[in-house]
Amino acid sequence: MLAATVVLYLPALGTQFFADDFLFLDQVRDRSLWDAIRTPDPLSNYFRPVSRQLYFWTIAGLTHESPLAFRIGNLATLLAAIVLLGFLVRRLAGRRAACIAAGCFALHYAADVPVRWACGSQELLAVMGAVAAILLHVTGRRRSAGLAMLGGAFSKEVVLLTPLIATFADHAPGEPWRGTLRRAWPLAAAVAVWAIVFVAMPHRRVAQATEVEFSVVQSPFAALAHLFQVVPGIEWLPGRFGAVPRELPPLLPTLAVLVAVAIAWRGAGAAAAQQGRHALRVAAVWILLGTVPVAAVALQWSSYYYLFAVAGVALALGVVLSRAPAWAACGALVLLAWGSANARALGDFGTGRNPWTPVSHINRTFIERANRISARYLASLRRAYPRLPRGSVLFFAGLQSNIGFQRANGPLLRWAYRDSSLRSYFLNEFSSQTIRSRPLFFFVGAGDSLAEMERGDDLFMRIAYGMIVSGQARGARDALDLARQQRPGDLRPAYWQSWLTRALGDTAAADRQLAALGFPRDSGARSPSDQARSSVLAHVAGRDTAGAIGLARRIVWENVHDAGAHGLLADLLLVRSPDDADGAIEALAARVLAPGEPYGWRRWAVIQGTKQRYLDALASFDRYFKLGGEAAAADVEAHAWVERVRGLLPKDVADRDDDGQFGLTHGPLPAGPREGREVRP
Repeated sequence: MLAATVVLYLPALGTQFFADDFLFLDQVRDRSLWDAIRTPDPLSNYFRPVSRQLYFWTIAGLTHESPLAFRIGNLATLLAAIVLLGFLVRRLAGRRAACIAAGCFALHYAADVPVRWACGSQELLAVMGAVAAILLHVTGRRRSAGLAMLGGAFSKEVVLLTPLIATFADHAPGEPWRGTLRRAWPLAAAVAVWAIVFVAMPHRRVAQATEVEFSVVQSPFAALAHLFQVVPGIEWLPGRFGAVPRELPPLLPTLAVLVAVAIAWRGAGAAAAQQGRHALRVAAVWILLGTVPVAAVALQWSSYYYLFAVAGVALALGVVLSRAPAWAACGALVLLAWGSANARALGDFGTGRNPWTPVSHINRTFIERANRISARYLASLRRAYPRLPRGSVLFFAGLQSNIGFQRANGPLLRWAYRDSSLRSYFLNEFSSQTIRSRPLFFFVGAGDSLAEMERGDDLFMRIAYGMIVSGQARGARDALDLARQQRPGDLRPAYWQSWLTRALGDTAAADRQLAALGFPRDSGARSPSDQARSSVLAHVAGRDTAGAIGLARRIVWENVHDAGAHGLLADLLLVRSPDDADGAIEALAARVLAPGEPYGWRRWAVIQGTKQRYLDALASFDRYFKLGGEAAAADVEAHAWVERVRGLLPKDVADRDDDGQFGLTHGPLPAGPREGREVRP
């Protein structure tokens, strides 16, 4: 059985670190174990010192943070769990049942993600500790069982109901339950200790809403339904239910398990009827209590969440199949291996917060895709900069979703370059706080590689422009501070900044900024006359676009606080060139001066859609429809825009782990048809 498991997971040993792995490596690097445990958890959600700090501190320290060492550690933990499960089932239901249960657990795909992901130590150590606790408890080693339970609880909370399973397994027929419960006090004490420590930890915070979200109506039923999917490996991609399975069971591992079963059948009989019935009851309780915690995360369920419940299923199958002919037991194992093989081979993963997605949100494809793209991103970064200056800050935009390349403030870069001074962020996190150190680097995802944004004296103007269209007003204002330093003779950064200041609610400061630029202080009392507007339209009718724009600029100068004046100039600039950055700023001015004007939101939505900020565009269109009433509802062109935008949204738009990324220019700043076009990744 162990040989079958090793052969099955040999390809997984080449998997690299992924997502949260870098956070935990960062937490334990250059710290003592005690300091690592005391350091606030990088995820700030759970307290799991055994599977996080202790596990990462030990292996990273001994192996210089080798990904291979963590995969070997995870595989060794799985092997230990298989051995413990085998011994437990043998005690409960005999040798044949033990062999079948170990084979089921070894071949099942629920362990795929935990073995491939260094953070899978949480699932594997929790299951190993729980199975060890049950085994030790039923064999009379109660205090040792309590210690094993404590280790499992401090690895992951999914096994907190283990004392109930162990108590049920330890209960003898006809024995009063009071005596059975009294013997389980070490297990209960372990859970109590876990609860006290968890509540008392100064840096503990409640799990984030993105992780735990329980629906009384859906979650329990979804968790149970997915259990019946996961056990036989019947997962499918949306819209492809009933597709014929194409993958065959893994040959050598399946043959090894069948040989083990054949050996076990010789000279070993099935368990006694009474023993089998008791074992089946234990299995039923185990499956139920192992599935209950999954209901809390059913919105983003994955097969590996059921690893503990699958151990209970393995016990049940062992009991049932041990009474069948050997060929029937072997056939059932082949079917199980076949289902797991097809679940492993799915070329996609679930997206969105949907409890009824028919495929796991995180599976082998998810991990391997993330590894592949992250490796290419890192390789392209290393080609551009084999070494980065100390204290460098890198900003990323346009990364592919669901790869975890950019997490927190850059632990992946600190691991890759072995430099604790490096920091990295998403570009929408650009602010005066994130750029405290220098030098600064900016990269945009281009396919599966990274391209550095073109440097130049308009770099921070481009960054500000991208953030403005994406609704990141504070970050854009900070970028414009740098643009003003970079371009001291250019009034555009200060002008843009005045409207951002107003958008952030500081009207007095915005007026002072406009006055400093020379705008008439009393212009707020005037609105452009009909004659002035007619003059602009006359220039347009005469095909004198430049004259119309010049006149509209003069009107804005004289009526800087009038939304209509800015809207007129914005329309002229944007009709001439949809990529005109100054047109977008005038549209912003019109919108912030008259936030209740429906057409201002419609204009802004079109700008966002043109700049591929699709989610932002949909939100702005929604505002337009709410403010515009019947006229907006009858706006056929606006509805057509919305339909086009929806059709362009990626299918995983609701489940981006690279939150808040916005597309960004990395070519010359567009300011008109003669000054270059925007280059998008």
